[in-house]
Parts: sequence; C-alpha cells; structure tokens
Amino acid sequence: MSLSFEEFRERLSTPGGAASLGLTLTDAEGLQVRADEPASRSWYDYWTSSALPVVPDATTHDMAAAPAVSEPSAAAHGAGGHDLSALQATPAAFPAPAPADGTPPRKSRTGLWVLLSVLGALVLIAVVVLVIALTTARHWTKVDVPEQPETFHSEEYETGRFDVTMDDVNPCFVDQAWSDCIDAMAAQYDAVCADVELTEPATSVCTEYLAAIDDMRSQGTDGVVASLGSFGKLSRTAELATRQVSNEDYRPAETHEAVCYLGFLGECR
Repeated sequence: MSLSFEEFRERLSTPGGAASLGLTLTDAEGLQVRADEPASRSWYDYWTSSALPVVPDATTHDMAAAPAVSEPSAAAHGAGGHDLSALQATPAAFPAPAPADGTPPRKSRTGLWVLLSVLGALVLIAVVVLVIALTTARHWTKVDVPEQPETFHSEEYETGRFDVTMDDVNPCFVDQAWSDCIDAMAAQYDAVCADVELTEPATSVCTEYLAAIDDMRSQGTDGVVASLGSFGKLSRTAELATRQVSNEDYRPAETHEAVCYLGFLGECR
C-alpha cells in the first residue's frame, strides 16, 4: 500500500498512525513531525525508501475524514492526558533515521575542497617566489665604516754622515817650530776627518787639508813658521735630513657581505 505525502502526514496526526506506518514514533512525536513540513518530508523519504508495511488504521474507515490535528481538540488530549496542542506549537525535533542500508547521508565537501585549493595555490605561489628570490639574489660588499688613510708628519734625523767646516783661525803661529805646526794641523785632521763618513762637501775640505799637511811634510821638519797660510781650524757636525714618518693611524674599511632579493628586499643599493 502506498501513501502520498499528504496522506502520510495525515496518518501521523491520528492516534496510532505512526505505529501503523511501522515508525518508532509515539503519537506525540508523530504530531510534532506532522507540524514541521521539512521533518515530515524527511520521515516520508525514509518511510518510502525503507518499504515499511502499512497497517490499516482501525480507528477510522476514511482517512480523509480523520480529524485535523492542526488545531487543539478534545481528541488531541488523548490517553494519558497529554496536551498535544503544546507539542504542535513546537517544531518537530525528530530527524529521520539513516537509510535502511545504514549509510549516513553524505555532507557536501565542496567548501573544504575550495579552501584546500586556495591554500595549495598560495603555497605554490610562495614557493615560486622564494625560488626566484634565491636564484636572482644579488650579493655585494657594503661599506659600514670607510677606510682611514695613513697620515704622516715630518721629522729631522741624523744620516750618519758629517759635515766639516774650516774657520780662518790658523792652528799654527809665526816662529813656531815647523814640525810642531805640521803636528797641529795633523791633529786637526785626525780629530775631524778621520774614521767617519763625510758628506761630499766635507770630503772636499778634508782632502784639501790633508794635501796641505803632506806638502808641509815634503818640505822637511826643520825650521820655523815664517808666515801663516790660509788654512784654519776644522769643526764637524752631524748631517741632518728630513723624512716623513707615519702616524700609525691607518684603518681598513669595515665591510660586510650584503644580499638584495628581488631588487627591494634585504640590503639593496
């Protein structure tokens, strides 16, 4: 026996109607399902898919003549004294059970797949950008503190050579023994010119002085000094020169290796 949807709902509103349809609903629960059309549709689909048997309704011969349950009535206060109108005022809270094969209704996962697709696309884009950034990165040397060049100052120093000058005071005197005059001039030469490194001008002075001594010795050692010549006394001073000396203030530049990604990330110049 097959019932239409409306006949199914009417059967739920009659006493024992849910049981006659093979449904595990009380009369009160049947009224609640009857009052909620979506719930009624869910239970109707379940009933038709389960092919439950229909037991003839013994309380009435004409289902169309069954009293309506949408309004409160004395019949609604059936056995047990329950106020069924109060149940009708509340939407049914009895969802239809799962299909007969036990497989629960599948929920749509379209939103989940869309979300996963968006996340996957974002991850892929991030990976591509990262690879491009690493492969096109530009490395360069960044100067943090510039180089400080070395500076110098001038100072005088002794070269190790000596300058020799001769004044106009002759080491000899008139009527002095000739040999004593030779010894006096030789003493001048030995004290100033011998055993030291001389400058070029000093070498010239000392060479002339030694030649005069040799000439006097060639004339013998007897006699006295009759007149004084042009040779005087010798004196010696250390040669001085000027040189540039470092201030020891050179400082190399302070740098580090910088990296620029994509032309604007990191340290770019």
